[in-house]
Amino acid sequence: MKGPPVTCVFGVNIGLKGYQKMLNKIYEGIEGLKLDVSNWLVYLRGEIDPIIFIKKLYKARSYIELFRIDYGYEENPEGTRRPSSHFMRCCFELNTSDISWYKRIIGALKTIQGVSFTIDAQPVMGYPMAYVCGNIEIGVLMRMLVKTGIELSAMEYGVEYKDANLNPPPPKKPEAPSNVTETQPVKDTVPPPLEVVSTLAKHQVIYKKPRGFRRFCC
Repeated sequence: MKGPPVTCVFGVNIGLKGYQKMLNKIYEGIEGLKLDVSNWLVYLRGEIDPIIFIKKLYKARSYIELFRIDYGYEENPEGTRRPSSHFMRCCFELNTSDISWYKRIIGALKTIQGVSFTIDAQPVMGYPMAYVCGNIEIGVLMRMLVKTGIELSAMEYGVEYKDANLNPPPPKKPEAPSNVTETQPVKDTVPPPLEVVSTLAKHQVIYKKPRGFRRFCC
């Protein structure tokens, strides 16, 4: 089965010298690369290890402004991507202005099997968020959270395959300056989000921050 593509939307600081060289480094190694560029906005799609791609974006952080990354969420996943009894989905804040943000998300992706994720770095309201789902044993999950310092906003664990919603939250449209003709990424078709309920029968757990902002699920 062919791997799912990475899609990404980011802005480019064309005022910095050498931005073309940095963009070329981002594009290198992406199979089936497709680009839709409108002035400083870039919509990219192609096949590449998402961890490698995130590292590329981090190195280019002075030249680009990240809006969104999507990986996975293909229909009828097989093999390691098929949800199991260890299926988990969660969301957490991911401050992309923090220099260590990429270490947190990479630490999570390395421990989750068949991972799918969305990074919404420029939400219309609220904080930048990461939405992650995949298979991981509960003990490994707890150790990963401690090691990476991730504080979950919400989590659902032990979802049966028939109940698993693998679609990401709907993308937010990045806004270009008023004098720029913006090319928007293709919208995802997303079913209504599932309500996260804590029950012992399904081993579901909810992590919620004390300040009480609204919960999200991937």
